Amino acid sequence: MLRAWTFGFGVLLVAHGAWFVALQAGELPSAMIALLWLSSIIAAFITAYLAPQKKVGLGVSMAIPTTVLAVLLNSVYQLSGKAVDLTGFQGGVILSVVVLVESAILCSIGAFFGSYLSNRRLKKPAAR
Repeated sequence: MLRAWTFGFGVLLVAHGAWFVALQAGELPSAMIALLWLSSIIAAFITAYLAPQKKVGLGVSMAIPTTVLAVLLNSVYQLSGKAVDLTGFQGGVILSVVVLVESAILCSIGAFFGSYLSNRRLKKPAAR
């Protein structure tokens, strides 16, 4: 289960890292926003697909590191002197609630799909 979770977390790290680098460079194409949304779905899919058991729960749990990374990078960006929409502690709380709800929904989609495909693969009869 740790291997599955690690792969999912790696997807989130790469996506959030790319987003942060693009923000620092001042180049934020709309594709980067789509990448952040898709990264939650992909991370949950990979986690659920690779998990040996409790697939959906483990996939949905990707919402937690998604939220932590979003709030952490928002804080780092703010502390570096850049303007952010939700500032300070209260802004961080608002951001964490919004991102947690949004990523829980997205991770649920990815987790259910990954679990379905994994279970379907496991139930295939052996070729004779």
